[in-house]
Amino acid sequence: MKNTISCFIICFVLSGLSFLVKGQTTQNNDFTSKELQFRNGLSNFTEKVNKKDSIRVAYLGGSITEQNGWRRYSLEWFRQSFPKVKFIEINAAIGGTGSDFGAFRLQDHVLKFKPDLVFVEFGVNDNGVAPGRITRSMEGIVRQIWLDNPSADICFIYTIMDGYMIEETAGKLPQSIQIMEKVATKYSIPSINYGYEICRRVENKHLIFTGKSEEDNGIMVFSPDGVHPFPNTGQKIYLDVLTRSFKRIMQNSTQKNARQILPQPIDPNCFVNTQMIDISEVNLSKEWKMLSIKDNSLFSEFTKYVQTIGQAEPDSKLNFRFKGRSFGIFDIIGPGSGSIEVTVDGNVTDTIMRFDPYCTYWRKHYFVIDQLKDTEHKVSIRVLSDQFDKVSILSRLNRTMKDPQQYKEYNWYVGKILIDGSYK
Repeated sequence: MKNTISCFIICFVLSGLSFLVKGQTTQNNDFTSKELQFRNGLSNFTEKVNKKDSIRVAYLGGSITEQNGWRRYSLEWFRQSFPKVKFIEINAAIGGTGSDFGAFRLQDHVLKFKPDLVFVEFGVNDNGVAPGRITRSMEGIVRQIWLDNPSADICFIYTIMDGYMIEETAGKLPQSIQIMEKVATKYSIPSINYGYEICRRVENKHLIFTGKSEEDNGIMVFSPDGVHPFPNTGQKIYLDVLTRSFKRIMQNSTQKNARQILPQPIDPNCFVNTQMIDISEVNLSKEWKMLSIKDNSLFSEFTKYVQTIGQAEPDSKLNFRFKGRSFGIFDIIGPGSGSIEVTVDGNVTDTIMRFDPYCTYWRKHYFVIDQLKDTEHKVSIRVLSDQFDKVSILSRLNRTMKDPQQYKEYNWYVGKILIDGSYK
């Protein structure tokens, strides 16, 4: 092993760690087996560090990763630990989104930037999602990455929320993470479970899971809301877990020039042929207006994701054709949003609200409709004129309208069409 990696191990490796040959971690250490699943490790990342190459690190996840927390801290740690390596961040975290949207936006938000290492974090956001959808999404993400670059490394990251505490304290994994682990096992992808350490500290009364401030009577508090960690407590614990796990992974990732050979998929219908189509390229009725994001005060914060938004008033229609099994919409929802009716191949299939209890502000959102027949489909989406009770919806979270004028419209604001298949 070359000098840089040897020095890294001497300086950082934790005492008492034992490993089986070929990089497989021993299962005698209960802490290690639950916090880190090594599998095939991260050989290409380790080799690039050894060669002092530049490394592009992508973070694909939800709001926990979008926060200035473990994502930012880990990048700082990489740069401090390997000062001769240039680390370039690809921040592809979007709050409130799951692995399904992650699969559809992967090309635009991650792969076009040619990552060397991709962190995938959706364990909390996929809570309550059907197991089949999670499998199709996570497997689609993996296969897309390796079809694009067989030498890219992938690491699954699992965060925690209050609803996972009982299961994880008992040594069990929540359903969403169980499904992800099946994908990780199938493709020999390492996974790091932040939740194990959180549960251990809470159980030993060294950490309070939820509180109003980062400390309570001298005890560290993990999160203000049971989901999003405080930056200086919960997110720092996440960093601790990541760094010690990476030390172990790098110590044992010794394979040279590793290239992934894709096995047969778990689900042949996984989201592997995804793309996003800009709203300006879609067949729209004449009522639609194209809004330039950079010139619009309401939507200027979304310029990273879309340059143009289509504004549709009630009775406006959007029509497109595609061949495949899945489609969806990437849109912006907020105070002036309404509802839509989806028609597929002449049949009304869904009425979807684009307003929810969080709509006191404008934010990125999406929906996906899948498990259609793998054939050509005609999709028509109409903005409904129904003026539902927005006050009642907001009250579910004890929210109120500060300016009722902002809520008078029932429009739809669309950025991208999501397709798994070919766009016609």
